[in-house]
This record gives sequence, C-alpha cells and structure tokens, in this order.
Amino acid sequence: MPGPLEGVRVLDLGTRIAAPFCAGLLGEMGAEVLKIEQPGTGDFMREIGPFVPTGDGTGYSLFWAVEGRGRKSVTLDLRREQGQDVFRRLAATADVVVENFRPGTLEQWRIGPADLDPTLVVVRISAFGQHGPYAARHGLDRMGIGYGGLLQLTGYPDRPPVRVGVTISDYLTGVFSAHAAVAALYARDARRSGKGAVIDAALYGAPLRILEWTIAAYDRLGVVREREGNRLANSAPLDNYPTGDGKYVCIVAGSDANFARLCKAMDRPDLLDDPRFTKLADRAAHGDAINAVVSEWTRAHTCSPTRTSPNAATSSRSTTLSPDRRSNRRRSRASPARRRPHPPARPGSASTRATCSATW
Repeated sequence: MPGPLEGVRVLDLGTRIAAPFCAGLLGEMGAEVLKIEQPGTGDFMREIGPFVPTGDGTGYSLFWAVEGRGRKSVTLDLRREQGQDVFRRLAATADVVVENFRPGTLEQWRIGPADLDPTLVVVRISAFGQHGPYAARHGLDRMGIGYGGLLQLTGYPDRPPVRVGVTISDYLTGVFSAHAAVAALYARDARRSGKGAVIDAALYGAPLRILEWTIAAYDRLGVVREREGNRLANSAPLDNYPTGDGKYVCIVAGSDANFARLCKAMDRPDLLDDPRFTKLADRAAHGDAINAVVSEWTRAHTCSPTRTSPNAATSSRSTTLSPDRRSNRRRSRASPARRRPHPPARPGSASTRATCSATW
C-alpha cells in the first residue's frame, strides 16, 4: 500500500543520526530517499558497532542497518565542483533536502538554499542553529540535552546528571524536523503557495520543547527544577519498586482513580481513608510514606504475580521488556511459520535482567 508521501523525493545529505532520522521518517511515510555518501568510506554510521560478522571479516554495522535502511545510496564528493554540479541536478528533481553540516558549509560549496530551486524544502539541522553567536560551534546529542536543559533533570538529586539511554536530542530533532517538512510540503502543494521553505532546527531546541512546566515555573515562580530520580515532587505513588525475586516493578498510580485501583490490588482499602493519601496533593506531600507502603507490598511478591494480581483486574497494566523478552513475546504470538529459534542470553548479561511495569 503506497504511503501518503509517495511521489516525494528526499535527498539525505546528513550523517550520524538527526538528519538521517528525519529523512528516514519521511521515507517510512512513502517518500523516495536518496542517501548521499562520501566516496570511498561511505557514511560514518557504517563504522559504528555492534557489527554482524560478514564473509570478508569486516562486519556489518547494526546501527547502520537500522538508521540507514529504506533508502538508495549514491556517492558524491561535495567538496569538488563536479560533485556539486551533480548534486544541483539531483536537487532539481527533489522535493526535500535534509542536511546537518556546520552552518555555512553548503554555502561554501555553492549548494545552499539560495543556490537551489526556491520550491525546495531544505531541512538544516545543527547544534545551535544557522544564526547567532554559537552557530559555528560543533555539537552532538550531549550538547543538545545539556543546553536544552534535559540533562539537568535526568538522574538522582544526590548524583551527577545522567544522559538518557539513547541519543534523544538527535531523534527528537529528527521527529520535529520531519513534522516541519511535511507541513512545508502541505503549504507548498495542498495550499498551492508554490514556495519552498528553509527549516532551521537546533539540537537543543527539541529537548527544550519537552521540559513540561520547567521554564514557566522559573519565569513565574522562580522555581529551579532539579533531578528527582524516578519520582516526581507533584505526584505519588510512582517509582520502580523492588520485588521479592530481585527485579523491579514500575508502578504509576498518581491520580485518585489509579490510586484507588492500586489500593484494591494491594488489599489496602484503609489507605483511601488516610488523610495523608486522600488526594493527589496529599500523597505528593507525603511521597516517602506512600512509596514506602507500596515498596513493602512489592517486596512480598515476585515480578509476574505483582503484575497479574487478581485484585488488579480492573486496572490497566503495561510491561516494559528487555530486547530478548520482547522478541520472545512477539515470537510466541506469531504464526508457527514465522517463529525462529532464539539463542539463550549469556548469564549475567543485561538481557537476563527484567523490569516489570504497571500503570494502575
């Protein structure tokens, strides 16, 4: 079945994650994506592991297999006049160009937006944007979450900031950029403006956009939000609670309705009449106390029974799975013809550890 962007051609000049992810999202919606790679070496992501062994002994990057998929690759040396000329001819057939070179690089090569068809949508991703005092600075994901304020909020209050488990500012910037590109195409084609657009996306901008009430609270209340670990100052109970079998169950029961369901699951209806826990604000003010009650309950159970307690039949539950458990669950639901043997996890490896999750 054709995607909604069928007939749209995208030129992907990006490397690493943010710009290629933007182009890849457009491709997943049906666009044709042409990847421009450096002659000789190819894209940088081909060199990042983990690697699958190959016959020639070099290995094939699984990172590249994920982020480089769904596109056609060509090599062009954009530093040379011949390569620049070929790119201009390709751009004349395209609808979108996505790039993440340092600001000014495309202009030096005479293939910037001003050198191309004005109906093109050009997505430009950089650390600090195309203009301003920091525009020329190089930066990667860590700069984005640092300057965007997300790093300040991630981790525990008595420990140093901790990065998110994936390169989140790259991926978020790619998502916002793809959204903006589709909007620009809509304005050009559906609303018939006939005009292209230049989308200037900075890596710090996407984390800044998802900081919830952080900026507003500082602006209006002078409150500087700090790291809170797995808990929240304005909601309780919620945490990753230890279970009796050495695992953790993630329970989120902040709202009054969800807290009532949790109390039923724990067979503790008395908690609903405790003035410390009657309303969300009360529970938040006594977060340590209510979290201790829940933790005592989870320690008396193993992970699976905690999630499948018969008293929790009226609650909504979800489970966070490690890659091996997720794969096994999908395989068990697949038809017999699609099932494949799965190698056992190494003892003590990350894939042998599990975290349950429940939303009450």
